[in-house]
Amino acid sequence: KHDVGELIVASSSEVYQTPEDVPTAEEAPLVVPDPMNPRFSYGGGKIISELMAVNFGRKHFQRVLIFRPHNVYGPDMGWEHVLPQFVLRMKAICDESDEQTVPFPIQGSGEETRAFCFIDDFIDGVMTMAEKGEHLGIYHIGNSEEITIREAAELVGEFYGRQVQIVPGALPAGSTKRRCPDISKLAALGYAPKHPLRDGLPVLARWYDANADKAPPT
Repeated sequence: KHDVGELIVASSSEVYQTPEDVPTAEEAPLVVPDPMNPRFSYGGGKIISELMAVNFGRKHFQRVLIFRPHNVYGPDMGWEHVLPQFVLRMKAICDESDEQTVPFPIQGSGEETRAFCFIDDFIDGVMTMAEKGEHLGIYHIGNSEEITIREAAELVGEFYGRQVQIVPGALPAGSTKRRCPDISKLAALGYAPKHPLRDGLPVLARWYDANADKAPPT
């Protein structure tokens, strides 16, 4: 109706839920393991958006691009993600205790993994895809640096000058134990993330520490 020639769709790594292969390529099956689990509604919605974009886009757009971001982080990017939650939790612990080693409760054992992508790298990935991506192309945007949640918590502790003693907890139903993208498809177009978590985390931590009073009540 409005003569739009190109469509770019933001999907999610949640479309895989628990992939068989890690690092995970774009060709991995898209899965909704249990439609009764509210957690999967997000990934399910993204799967639907991909199907609609690809099958409508074959005939009605000059170019359709789909990207699947993997654990993008940075300042002022919401309060419910793992890294902001860790920073706020550590700040609260440090405000209450002067101990050098502090207990740090988490969900899971801490051996679960993620590959975090700093916002600047994510933007570079989107722009690289927009410039060079092929029609009906699906691209991972992320970082191939897979680390454990324990290591992420330890980096947050390091930011505050503390050591953390992980206190394991239950994982919510449907949680993914490993997530790391294969980014070789986008890398072939020139994408190369430049910010390891050790460099990007302090940027996030400074913002959430300074703005902790703006966090919604839990």
